[in-house]
Amino acid sequence: MRRRTRTPLLIAATLGVATASVLAQAPPASAEPECLTGSSDFDRDGTPDIAVGVPGGSGRAGAVQVRLSNKGKPVTTTVTGAPGFGTATTTLSSYAGRGDVALCSQLVVGSPDESARAGRPAGGVVHVYTYSTSTKSFVRRATFHPESPGMWGTDQPGARFGAALAAEQRTAGGSQPPFARLFVGSPNQEVWDSPESGQITSFRIDDARVPEVQDPYTLDFGDEILGDSAPPSKAHLGASLSVSGNLVVIGVPGQTVAGAATAGSVIIDQFGDVDGFLPRELSQASPGVPGTAEAGDRFGTSVHLVAASGGRAPTLLVGTPGEDVGRLKDAGSVTVLRVSRSTGKTEGTVRTVDQNSAGMAGSAEADDQLGAAVSSVRYGSSIAYLVGAPGEDVGKARDAGMVQTIGNGKGWTQSTAGVPGTAEAGDRMGASLAGSPATGAKKPLVGIPGEDLATGAVLVGLPIDGGSVSYLKGTRIGNRYGYSVAP
Repeated sequence: MRRRTRTPLLIAATLGVATASVLAQAPPASAEPECLTGSSDFDRDGTPDIAVGVPGGSGRAGAVQVRLSNKGKPVTTTVTGAPGFGTATTTLSSYAGRGDVALCSQLVVGSPDESARAGRPAGGVVHVYTYSTSTKSFVRRATFHPESPGMWGTDQPGARFGAALAAEQRTAGGSQPPFARLFVGSPNQEVWDSPESGQITSFRIDDARVPEVQDPYTLDFGDEILGDSAPPSKAHLGASLSVSGNLVVIGVPGQTVAGAATAGSVIIDQFGDVDGFLPRELSQASPGVPGTAEAGDRFGTSVHLVAASGGRAPTLLVGTPGEDVGRLKDAGSVTVLRVSRSTGKTEGTVRTVDQNSAGMAGSAEADDQLGAAVSSVRYGSSIAYLVGAPGEDVGKARDAGMVQTIGNGKGWTQSTAGVPGTAEAGDRMGASLAGSPATGAKKPLVGIPGEDLATGAVLVGLPIDGGSVSYLKGTRIGNRYGYSVAP
């Protein structure tokens, strides 16, 4: 299987409904990029907007609700889709010069339970939208699946294409590539007759009226660069994704490591127009990584790259929610390390923390699932590393959930002063997190998809530094508002 192509491949993708009437033809890609806003500023008012995934339940339609900042007077608009629509969300820029600035900030939605064609079993699709300031609504620009024109791969039933998403993020006035690279996880993809081995698909989308795919590639364990043996079954490569600069980190939480089933690993890879290092696999069996690869750890369930300034190595957070702490089953842990952009190797000391570690809030308990989600947020001149523990019990409320930072002993539940809502059984606060400094977001987003019988809710902000916290809530029981979040 080919790993990547260096020559751009330009072939038309599936066009979304009513696109031609909204998008103007943009100039050639050689023009100077002129995006004045970041990838997540859909209404182009200079402030990042918020996208909340609401994948539905029991066969009901999914949705993504977008809260537009609207120059300080927030408004909400909703995009609906098939069941599972909104399982993953991210933002993307496909802008090369003077033209339609709506392409600076596009909404990308994963719908892993949707069929690419009528009458075919569901393998998953990804939809791309732009925001029209004239109609005050999102317009579907294109839909992609593994067999779209120009793409590599096979549309397989149950592959869950779109279960995880990540993309290069443009900051306002930045010099990022005009067409940002998108990564799509298919964690249940069958590879060489190995079920649920997993695969990621990566490509760029240009600014043409009929969107075209550029420089596509796939990566899976059927590729010789990841090993010469048969691809592992149920490894779930692509279950989580994170991108920063020229690095992508891919979670493989079902990987068997040193004979331990579902111990988990991550793949660190470099992308761009130059040949860099080959993908590197990292696990708790790797030299210098604390801990032991054990069955059920699920190392790589969540991953997050924290950008660093001045050419320094970015920090990688890896969540291991199935980690046992002593005899406490599934208490969870997070591994913190720096990754070289040029070699993919770790730099400095690698550390792993759990809730019994110094500088952590609370105490390790069975089924806390610390590390189910990881992210970061900038406040003042500092960056806080955020960790979700959705299985945390608060008093007698089982699985009410908790979010904490690493290193300063701060943690929050819905029983904490300044945090809206009430800690209740099954809320699962911290099951999803977002708020990377690279996007310009100054407030983290905290998903509470189990709030009020899975109606779901999202916190905008945490009282990290005395800041205010807003509370957004879903409208229907069982729809899991906040299952995914994106700034």
